[in-house]
Amino acid sequence: MGAYAEQRKRLVKELKAKLVKAGAAGISVRGGRGTAWGWIDISGSGPGGEFTAKQRRVIEQITGITPGGNFWVAEMEEVERILGISYQG
Repeated sequence: MGAYAEQRKRLVKELKAKLVKAGAAGISVRGGRGTAWGWIDISGSGPGGEFTAKQRRVIEQITGITPGGNFWVAEMEEVERILGISYQG
């Protein structure tokens, strides 16, 4: 696994931990696949991946962005900003 893939894996793990710690249990955080490979996506634990009201509030609180009905996505650089880290790859 290359440095870029390792960084993506780290960002997914750290973002999920931050969201769960803040109260968004059951949330799914993954690295994008296919043409969305450089993206990080979050989906909820409700039917069809919908966010619960609490998950939505936590995402808004941490990211400053209101997620869609069942999906939130950001480039890795945006996730780094949200987490307050900088990767020099």
